[in-house]
Amino acid sequence: MDTLLQDLRLALRRLRRSPTFTLVAVLTLALGIGANAAIFSVVHAVLLRPLPMHDDARLVRVYTVGRQGPGPTSPLDLRDMREQARAFDSLFGVASAEMTLAADGPETSPERVQGGLVTAGFFQGLGVRIQLGRGLQDSDDAPGAPKVAVISHELWQRRYGGSPSVLGRSMHFGGSEPWTVVGVAAPGFDFPSRARMWTPLMWEAPMVKPEARGSHWLEVYGRLAPGVSLEGARADVAAIAGRLAEQYPKTNAEKGASVELLRDVLLGRTRPSLLLLMGAVGLVLLIACANLTHLLLARAASREGELSVRLALGASRGRLARELLLESALLSLLGGAAGLLAAMWALDALAVLGPRDIPRIEEVSLDRAVLAFTAGLSVLTTFLFGLVPALHASRVDLGRSLRSLGGGGGGGAHRHRTRSALIIGETALAVLLLVSAGLLLRSFVHLQRAPLGFQPEGVLTVKLELPTLRYRFGTAAPAAFYDPLLERLRALPGVEAAGAVSVLPMDGGIRWTTPLKDSQRPVPPGTSPWETRVRIVTPGALEAMRVKVLRGRGLTAEDRGAGGRAVLVNAEAARRFWPGEDPIGHTVETGTDWGSGAFGGRVVGIVEDQALDGPATPPVPELYVPYEQARGTGMVLLLRTSGEPLALASAVRAEIRALDASLALGSVRTLSSVVDGTVAPLRFYLLLVGAFAGVAMVLAAVGLYGVVAYAVLQRTRELGIRMALGAREDQVTGMVLDRYLRLTGAGLLLGLVLAAGASRALTHLLSGVRPIDPLTYVAVVAMLGAVAFLAALLPARRASRIPPAIVLRGD
Repeated sequence: MDTLLQDLRLALRRLRRSPTFTLVAVLTLALGIGANAAIFSVVHAVLLRPLPMHDDARLVRVYTVGRQGPGPTSPLDLRDMREQARAFDSLFGVASAEMTLAADGPETSPERVQGGLVTAGFFQGLGVRIQLGRGLQDSDDAPGAPKVAVISHELWQRRYGGSPSVLGRSMHFGGSEPWTVVGVAAPGFDFPSRARMWTPLMWEAPMVKPEARGSHWLEVYGRLAPGVSLEGARADVAAIAGRLAEQYPKTNAEKGASVELLRDVLLGRTRPSLLLLMGAVGLVLLIACANLTHLLLARAASREGELSVRLALGASRGRLARELLLESALLSLLGGAAGLLAAMWALDALAVLGPRDIPRIEEVSLDRAVLAFTAGLSVLTTFLFGLVPALHASRVDLGRSLRSLGGGGGGGAHRHRTRSALIIGETALAVLLLVSAGLLLRSFVHLQRAPLGFQPEGVLTVKLELPTLRYRFGTAAPAAFYDPLLERLRALPGVEAAGAVSVLPMDGGIRWTTPLKDSQRPVPPGTSPWETRVRIVTPGALEAMRVKVLRGRGLTAEDRGAGGRAVLVNAEAARRFWPGEDPIGHTVETGTDWGSGAFGGRVVGIVEDQALDGPATPPVPELYVPYEQARGTGMVLLLRTSGEPLALASAVRAEIRALDASLALGSVRTLSSVVDGTVAPLRFYLLLVGAFAGVAMVLAAVGLYGVVAYAVLQRTRELGIRMALGAREDQVTGMVLDRYLRLTGAGLLLGLVLAAGASRALTHLLSGVRPIDPLTYVAVVAMLGAVAFLAALLPARRASRIPPAIVLRGD
């Protein structure tokens, strides 16, 4: 122990005597370790931490699968699955909805809260702990049952001060009948969609009439029965879907079902992106360690004389290696501490820049797991950059070193081979990161230029959800509110067009599909039934978004009632359902009825396709239904303005409150910000990977410069003799460049091979560009090659300009 303490004091003394070297080494490590700690904290919070549900490995999402892929289910299909399924302990449905929570008194104001309409078994099936009171029971969703609700822990603390007296308290949602709080969920539970309260989904008459089977809008989840595998559950629901297709061919023909683990559903899209970032910061750390290995090899070579004398005086090689490894450990410790400070700053930046669609990103913190990871990383880096120099230094050739003592630098072939391998490895890793950043950049540019099918600039969007108790769903009451409101909004100064739509493009709302039929053109036998997405619009909505009418006309106020039912279809529906024909004039009907007859009517126009789920996404068939056919309570107002859209927000709020002062607005955003949000994740990953790639390129260039500069210093006498014998400056420069640019070329080639294999992991983030994109690869090689050439040229030219007389006089 005394010897170890003595070696530790000696290592500290040496680091204090070399402040520049110590500072550079600590900053390099802080950069690599800090980036890894920050990204690992995100990975831990999002991917590794258990979901706030009991035994989440058995929780699944059940999909109905149609021509447009997996999607929601109809309530009647859920009821049948509950009766027939054998692979599940429970099955339950969920529908997200925004609700207006009325003011409780003068100290509060109306508030929009995200809610979940859930069927029986929701809390029990998920295994969610109830902090206070009880969860929803099986009898709570029966028609005529008392109105009850469970609220989130966050809403309980924020609005009700965490008081136990919240149980039994009445909550008003704009209707005469209050809802009674019966429970508070455990902290951290906000499923689905960051919900703040949960109410029973009542099985009322419109939900269970036969024609409602074709309306798919309910998300279905379940818990696997003990001993049932995922494949077993898939076989079970597939068999049920087959039976339903035979029993209800009008709505369920060609409909299948699938099952996925809930954890994969919630985190599946995020997992590969976060693992990509983890790999990127890992590469940065490896490059940083390679640079430190260069530094320590040079430092050990400069101390070769000292180490040789100590060996000659009886010091063991193990003792020397331990001393050098202790220096590396101290550097790692200091770098790890500085890295944690850098990670704290980085997490603040991630909280601001990170896209909101990353689950649980608000829970990211430097907890014990992150501290343990950072400590382990510091230990690992000690061996990554310290072990090789320590072994090289302890294996010094005693005889050669003593003979050359005082006569110039040494260094054996093994040390040159190590430096060569480090240069090749650094360059290859830098290529890998730069190719990844280049592919993401190309994809981002492609998405920015992709046609959207509408013009988002200058449009204000306002979400509204009318209380269903006062504005009965499907009755004339919602229209009696929206019609005069839109007239008021059109009269506001600066408003060029105004309307309302049920779902914004790219906003991630519920998109239901429904069967579509044309009596004049029946689907041939053996052909899949038509399916289309439905969007409810008022006159002025498409004009506000400037959606082009390709043929025919748009919807007007006269397109209402049984005598004038009209609809629009998009270009994809026209291509898919009426190939080679003009659908205008055809009459279509659907299986969806909200109380005013089944959606449908005469096709009066064809509008251009819109990017519904993000730029450059493939179009899907869409049916635009006039609001008079649906009379829904939840709509999104659209106002095209001649000035700054958000400047009208207060005027819009005043017009809404003039009609109903109890309403609270949902999100108020520009349509441009909605579109921007769809590319925010790609921008986030591009920013981080691009930053890491830039750091990697700088580190690789600095490492190459340091290696060449040190090698030139070691060969100063040789180069001086060559110039004294007649070698020209350009010959000496070329000789130095030749060796190190060959190594860089080998690194570029290796990096391209690695990038060709690894870039396939980026496929889920790429759009409009292939993982192996020649332009990106050529650009990376040219850029990194130019940087490497400059990094090697500077010390090479300096060496060629040393006067030979000065070198020879030194002998």
